[in-house]
Amino acid sequence: MRQLSLFEGRTLPAEPLDGAAGLAPGGGGVRAGQLDLFAQRTLHLSLAAEAIAAGELGEARRMLAELVALHPSDAEIRRQSERVAALDQRLERARASDAPAAALLAIARGLEPASGAFASLHRVLLRRTADALREAEGDDGRLEGQPPGYYWLAAGDVAEAHASLVVAAQARRSARTLFLLADAATSLGEPAARRLYLEALLRDPFDAALASARDEAVRALPDVARYELEIEDEPAAWSAPAGIVTGLLPLPVGIALDEVSSGGADVPGGAAVERSRSAEQEEALGRARNFVAALATASSREARRSGEAVIEARRAMKQLAPALFAAYMARGVGALQGG
Repeated sequence: MRQLSLFEGRTLPAEPLDGAAGLAPGGGGVRAGQLDLFAQRTLHLSLAAEAIAAGELGEARRMLAELVALHPSDAEIRRQSERVAALDQRLERARASDAPAAALLAIARGLEPASGAFASLHRVLLRRTADALREAEGDDGRLEGQPPGYYWLAAGDVAEAHASLVVAAQARRSARTLFLLADAATSLGEPAARRLYLEALLRDPFDAALASARDEAVRALPDVARYELEIEDEPAAWSAPAGIVTGLLPLPVGIALDEVSSGGADVPGGAAVERSRSAEQEEALGRARNFVAALATASSREARRSGEAVIEARRAMKQLAPALFAAYMARGVGALQGG
């Protein structure tokens, strides 16, 4: 029998658990009196692994200390016992610190890369980081620029992340929060996910969260703008209109484009956006937003009833981005997503 180890996914050497195994002629090998020690070693390791995976380091620490006493010559068990004891002490200090979320995150990062029980512990610590951050600052709190929902997502708690990010978006409709909320919605299979991505892209397509978006097609939109639509001028800025024109993203129905363009909802009080952008990025993003506004006008029922408004809107689109306008005309307005 081979017992899975809690030590980074490695395996322990095979050990006899019955009276016949391992015995050699002349009484060599394992003596019958030692069998209980082997059984205890296997059981203690299994239970310690479960305790570590659950984040119960005090219990794991006690079990491993007992193992060290039973097997004083086992250097690996002693090393892991010392490691768990040190982690348990750090957790105690983190809970008592003035910034527990940051302290917990530091401990979690110290486990990377991790496998086996320590990988499960890593996720537990990320959940505790999210809990501590929310308790201190609310669902829209920030730790290293990320809200609690980010850490729940990283821990694999998608439903908890989604619930938290919905609240965060109500407090501050920033690009970062919307990207993360869209990621959670994507993982949950919600049809509204791409509308959230659209709004995030209109607010700030230069946010680092785009590069790790869970929707692969959305993540690729800057490349679509550059290589398929041949937009060389800050192609990331054109991600939202590129997504709409290619049919990936919906029309911006229900999105207040004036508010998005002002950046006023990105921080409480509406004074500034969350991150600085270069003058070139700002100029390109302004043009892209104007293109989306004109596209929305050209696609509206009101404009189509008069005809003249559609012509004016399409003229504006052509001036803003000729190649993108050509793709829009080739695809046809009927192919765009209105819902």
